[in-house]
Amino acid sequence: MLSRLAAVLTQTIWGFSFISSKIAFEYASPVILLAYRFTVAFIVMHLIRTAAGIRFDMKGKPVKELMILGILQPIIYFLCENYGIEMSSASFSGVMIALIPIASLVGATIFLREIPTLKQVLFSILSVTGVIVMSVTPGQQQLATVPGAVLMACAVATAAAYMLLSRKLSGEFSPFERTYFMFAEGCVFFLLLAVLANLGDPGALVLPARSPAFIWSVLFLGILSSVVAFYSQNYSVTYLPVAEATVFANLSTVVAIVAGVLVLHEPVSPLTVPCTVIIIAGVIGVQLSARGTGMNEN
Repeated sequence: MLSRLAAVLTQTIWGFSFISSKIAFEYASPVILLAYRFTVAFIVMHLIRTAAGIRFDMKGKPVKELMILGILQPIIYFLCENYGIEMSSASFSGVMIALIPIASLVGATIFLREIPTLKQVLFSILSVTGVIVMSVTPGQQQLATVPGAVLMACAVATAAAYMLLSRKLSGEFSPFERTYFMFAEGCVFFLLLAVLANLGDPGALVLPARSPAFIWSVLFLGILSSVVAFYSQNYSVTYLPVAEATVFANLSTVVAIVAGVLVLHEPVSPLTVPCTVIIIAGVIGVQLSARGTGMNEN
C-alpha cells in the first residue's frame, strides 16, 4: 500500500509541476531552470544525508549502472523532453509522453521477465487511451518537426529505460542512494551546460533569482518535484512491478489539467471528465489485476 501511495504522491506533485515550470520559464531558459532545479535538489539531499548521518557503501556494487541511471534521468530525459516539446505541438507531446507506461511494460516483459496479466495490459491501454484523447484538442493539427519527433521518442525510451534500471538496481541501492546520485549528476551536468550556454551573457544566470516568483517555482521544482517525487518514485519501483508502477504516470495528466483549471483558470474541454474517469479506471484496474508485487515492503 505504501508503494502505491508513493506512486500517487509522485504523479500528483508532477502534475502541479507544469504550472511551476510555466511560471519559471517567464524568467529563465529551460537549461538555466534545470540548473537551478537540480542544484537545489542536490543541496537538499546532501543536507538530509549529513543530518541523518547516512553513509553509502559502494563496495562490490554496480556503481557504473548507478551512474548510467543518473545519465538517463534526469540528464537525457529532461533534455529530450524540453527540446522535444519546444519543436512539437502540445497534443503530439502529450500523446508521446502517454506512451511511457506502455514502453515500460514492454521493456519489463522482455528484460526483467515481469510478465503482466492480460487484464493489466488491457487496463494499461485503457488508461493510456484516456491520456491520448485528453491530449488531443479538436481541430488542432498534431504535428512535430522531425527532430522534435525524434527527441520525444528518445524521451519515451529514456523514461522506460530509467524505470527498468531503477527496478533492477533496487536490490543493490536504496531509494535514497539512487535519488542522491541522480541529482548529483544532474546538478553538475546542468550547471556546466548553463554556464557554457551563457558565456556571452553571464548575467542571465543570476538575473532570474531576483524574482520571488522564480525562486518559489524553483523551490517547488527542486524540493517537491525532484527530491520528494523522485524519491517516492524510486521507492515505489522498489516494491512494485514496472507494469503497476508506471501506469500511475497517467495520473499526472489529470492533475495537470485540474491544476490548470483551478490555478490558471484554463478552459475545460468536454472530454476532460470522461477521460479522467477512463484514466483512473485504468490505473485502478492494473492494480486490482496484479499477480503480486514479488517484494515485500518494510
